[in-house]
Amino acid sequence: METIHGFALEEGSWRGEDVFFARGLPGSAVVSARFVHFVEQHALKNMLLIPTEEYIWDPLELGPPRPTP
Repeated sequence: METIHGFALEEGSWRGEDVFFARGLPGSAVVSARFVHFVEQHALKNMLLIPTEEYIWDPLELGPPRPTP
Protein backbone atom coordinates (compact mmCIF):
# COMPACT_ATOMS: atom_id res chain seq x y z
CA MET A 1 0.00 0.00 0.00
CA GLU A 2 1.51 3.33 -1.06
CA THR A 3 -1.03 5.79 0.34
CA ILE A 4 -4.17 6.01 2.49
CA HIS A 5 -6.79 8.71 2.00
CA GLY A 6 -9.51 7.95 4.52
CA PHE A 7 -10.50 4.52 5.79
CA ALA A 8 -13.33 2.56 7.34
CA LEU A 9 -13.27 -0.45 9.63
CA GLU A 10 -14.40 -3.78 8.28
CA GLU A 11 -17.84 -4.58 9.65
CA GLY A 12 -17.63 -6.96 12.58
CA SER A 13 -13.91 -6.32 13.19
CA TRP A 14 -14.36 -3.75 15.98
CA ARG A 15 -15.22 -5.06 19.44
CA GLY A 16 -16.20 -1.69 20.93
CA GLU A 17 -12.86 -0.63 22.44
CA ASP A 18 -12.41 3.11 22.95
CA VAL A 19 -8.72 3.08 21.96
CA PHE A 20 -7.19 0.41 19.70
CA PHE A 21 -4.77 -0.24 16.85
CA ALA A 22 -6.43 -1.31 13.60
CA ARG A 23 -4.88 -4.16 11.64
CA GLY A 24 -3.23 -2.69 8.53
CA LEU A 25 -2.76 0.72 10.12
CA PRO A 26 0.41 0.31 12.19
CA GLY A 27 1.51 3.04 14.55
CA SER A 28 -1.75 5.00 14.60
CA ALA A 29 -4.22 4.61 17.43
CA VAL A 30 -7.87 4.63 16.43
CA VAL A 31 -10.35 5.99 18.97
CA SER A 32 -14.11 5.85 19.37
CA ALA A 33 -16.51 8.79 19.27
CA ARG A 34 -16.97 8.22 23.01
CA PHE A 35 -13.23 8.78 23.54
CA VAL A 36 -13.35 11.97 21.42
CA HIS A 37 -16.22 13.24 23.59
CA PHE A 38 -14.18 12.44 26.74
CA VAL A 39 -11.18 14.37 25.38
CA GLU A 40 -13.36 17.39 24.55
CA GLN A 41 -15.24 17.27 27.86
CA HIS A 42 -12.02 17.28 29.88
CA ALA A 43 -10.10 19.64 27.57
CA LEU A 44 -7.23 17.17 27.17
CA LYS A 45 -4.26 18.44 25.15
CA ASN A 46 -1.27 17.14 23.15
CA MET A 47 -3.14 14.83 20.80
CA LEU A 48 -4.33 15.20 17.24
CA LEU A 49 -7.70 13.59 16.54
CA ILE A 50 -8.49 13.14 12.84
CA PRO A 51 -11.82 11.74 11.58
CA THR A 52 -11.25 8.45 9.73
CA GLU A 53 -12.62 9.85 6.47
CA GLU A 54 -10.04 12.68 6.61
CA TYR A 55 -7.02 10.55 7.63
CA ILE A 56 -4.14 10.75 5.14
CA TRP A 57 -0.95 8.68 5.08
CA ASP A 58 1.13 9.54 2.03
CA PRO A 59 4.86 9.07 2.74
CA LEU A 60 5.81 9.23 -0.97
CA GLU A 61 3.71 12.38 -1.51
CA LEU A 62 1.74 10.77 -4.34
CA GLY A 63 -1.33 12.90 -3.69
CA PRO A 64 -4.98 11.88 -3.58
CA PRO A 65 -6.24 8.95 -5.66
CA ARG A 66 -7.55 9.63 -9.14
CA PRO A 67 -11.34 9.68 -9.39
CA THR A 68 -12.82 6.57 -10.97
CA PRO A 69 -15.10 7.18 -13.98
